[in-house]
Amino acid sequence: MLKHIKTKISDLNIDIEYKYDIIATLCRDYISDFDKADIKVNYSEAGCANEEKLSGHAGAPAEFANIYRQIAELLPRFSRVVTHGATVAYKGNAYMFIAKSGTGKTTHINLWRKYFNGVSVINGDKPILYADDDRVLAYGTPWAGKEMMQLNAFAPLKGICLIKRSETNSIRKLEPQEAFKAIIKQIYMPENSECVSLTMGLIDDIIRLVPFYELSCNISREAAECSFNAMIN
Repeated sequence: MLKHIKTKISDLNIDIEYKYDIIATLCRDYISDFDKADIKVNYSEAGCANEEKLSGHAGAPAEFANIYRQIAELLPRFSRVVTHGATVAYKGNAYMFIAKSGTGKTTHINLWRKYFNGVSVINGDKPILYADDDRVLAYGTPWAGKEMMQLNAFAPLKGICLIKRSETNSIRKLEPQEAFKAIIKQIYMPENSECVSLTMGLIDDIIRLVPFYELSCNISREAAECSFNAMIN
């Protein structure tokens, strides 16, 4: 028997129809109440089957991924995009780290948590970014990777950092064209042509409003200090 849960994710009212009880558990930090939904997610047997083909995971994991995908497809209509990145908050601002899977995003944000007091994780895997004319906000979501590091919180995004592995630590600011090449690989791109166009506009806004950096680093305290000093200051 299918069930419903009302959630508020990135300040949007989202009604989710689901099959597996664990979905409600995974979304528990985002439970809300409202009369009108901005987005309605319907259970899809075909969608879950497709997720299983893509990931090899069946059942609840496939359903959870399909819910995320249905939401991500529609977010550009609300000036929002899903990104693949680890995002932390410090003194009221957000900082996001992007990289190829396995490069060390989670390791790096854990270095921030270890060495700098007051750092919290907004989302460790798939935050939502909202952009308007003069600001970008980073929101937590239930989709937080295997570590499940997330908060139902948001903060102004003040820096995006591309991580690359290196034996030594250095950081540099990226030019807009370099920033585009870095972020385009980490943004969920919808199938709908209208939403693709909206997504490209949001990427332009993000690049215009948020400084981008490239960090070459190892996994030392010096690596964390390198990104921290550049992005915070």
